[in-house]
Amino acid sequence: MNLEKIIENSVTKRKARTLLIFSSFAWSMVAASVLILSFTLGSIMQEWNLTKTFTSSLASSTFLGMFLGAISSGLISDYFGRKTTSIVLLIIGSIFGFLSGFSTTPAMFMIFRVISGFGFGGLMPAINTYLTEFLHISFRGKYLVFLETSWAFGSIFIAIIHLLIGRNFSWRSDYYFLILGLIPAVVLCFFPESPKYLITKHKFEKFNKLYKTNLSAKDFDNSLKNVKSITFFNLFVPKFRKISINIFLLWFTMSFGYYGIFVWIKDILLNKGVDVVTTDFYTFFMLVAQLPGFLLSAYLIEKIGRRKSILLFTLGTAFSMVFFALSANNILVLILGLIVSVFCLGAWGITYAYTPELFPTQFRGTANGTSGAVTRFAGFLAPFYTSFFISKDNMMLGLFGISILFLITGLFNYKFLPETKSKDIY
Repeated sequence: MNLEKIIENSVTKRKARTLLIFSSFAWSMVAASVLILSFTLGSIMQEWNLTKTFTSSLASSTFLGMFLGAISSGLISDYFGRKTTSIVLLIIGSIFGFLSGFSTTPAMFMIFRVISGFGFGGLMPAINTYLTEFLHISFRGKYLVFLETSWAFGSIFIAIIHLLIGRNFSWRSDYYFLILGLIPAVVLCFFPESPKYLITKHKFEKFNKLYKTNLSAKDFDNSLKNVKSITFFNLFVPKFRKISINIFLLWFTMSFGYYGIFVWIKDILLNKGVDVVTTDFYTFFMLVAQLPGFLLSAYLIEKIGRRKSILLFTLGTAFSMVFFALSANNILVLILGLIVSVFCLGAWGITYAYTPELFPTQFRGTANGTSGAVTRFAGFLAPFYTSFFISKDNMMLGLFGISILFLITGLFNYKFLPETKSKDIY
């Protein structure tokens, strides 16, 4: 038997679906923690009388923490397990995200955001790997996009909290709701460790106990015997070098484009002539538009495959962003902003599903973590990029630059990455 057959026999669809639900809950809290900046940065800047550049540093501190969390969590989860790593990082992210609302100085806020970012940034590749290794080949891609779809729910959740509470009381109250991340952390304690992780680590006794089977190494085909030592350099051996480089480019582009737009989205809208009151509602609608983007990608990933889906959504993002940059009428700004959200988040959904399928179980966590680190590095740069063009009153040129990046990435990924639809992963 191979690993895919073992997963099919050992993990029921009901168990996989339940894990998806609570993994998605955790994932949505990461989205809330990041998108909270879109709604609170202006108030923070005003309360502490900060410059736009220093406020960008506060925003980027989150991504610095997420970078450190992502680059370390993959290796940790490959050594110590997916479940424990995910739970610990979720607890760190939730508690320090909550404490951010009690900050009395910009320095304290920055420290709390770095630590919270470490937890949430490390959680994403760890829990993505965890869920991946529970899923059968027939619905793996769809479920992984569903996981990423919860980003939209987290974004919508924090937008509603801000519109109903934060705007009427204080920006601090938005951060108090991040403590809800402890709920999925507690629930995940009752789930077993990843079956693929246990098998590739030759922990058959624990696997048999958790999954009620009676297997040993001799029951597997040769795919289990080709176990490599866990190292970052596995990503750059000849077999995986081209894949790794193109995946890192994809993750960089997704993050730079997304955070380049959404961290300063209210200022971009103001730059386009939308009045200050309306910007909150436009931002909310753009976050809601992420949801159909994710759902469309969940359908297309199994219908037309990963490569064609990536090409469609990256090119769609590139061209819609050009028209968004050129738009001046308020209604057009909103409509094109919604279209950008649909394509951009659809591309994100495919990216999160595609990446773990391209690497073997032995260093899948490391691959996911390194990809996540690239993402956070891009997220760190993006607020500075956008604030520079806003300060120069030339956001149109900034958006053109992001659209070119999406165009190049989509073409490169389509040409150089293999299709993984309906294929076994080991």
